[in-house]
Amino acid sequence: MESLRRTLERDMHDTLESEWKMPVELTSPDGVTQIYSANNPSELLGGQVLYSYSRENPTTGETIIINQPIVTLRVSSLVRIPKAGEKWYIKIPTGYEPNATKQSFVFTLDRSPENGNDMGFIKIYPQRISSESVPIS
Repeated sequence: MESLRRTLERDMHDTLESEWKMPVELTSPDGVTQIYSANNPSELLGGQVLYSYSRENPTTGETIIINQPIVTLRVSSLVRIPKAGEKWYIKIPTGYEPNATKQSFVFTLDRSPENGNDMGFIKIYPQRISSESVPIS
């Protein structure tokens, strides 16, 4: 019998990287860009991209929409896993349209990383960059 963790890791291909995936490009602090999955070099790297999320306003108690993306990737698809304190760049499509342009964001794992060491995924909270250029390998 297969372990539950192994089953979950395999199923993440279906939940994060199949028909619902959005293409993602990651650039490490040393300028190396990953555009293909480490699990299958013929597949583009991709995962779940949410462009906004809801939060409760602590003052009023009403629900507000935060327009900040959240990217969830399968750890086994990454060539290198971001570590706390490192500055990474991520490029994601601006929307769900097939020919959407990609926008660059920067992220660090200064925020307590939501990477499922138990589950095999990592959540990234990118911040928009304006004048900063992305290093090229």
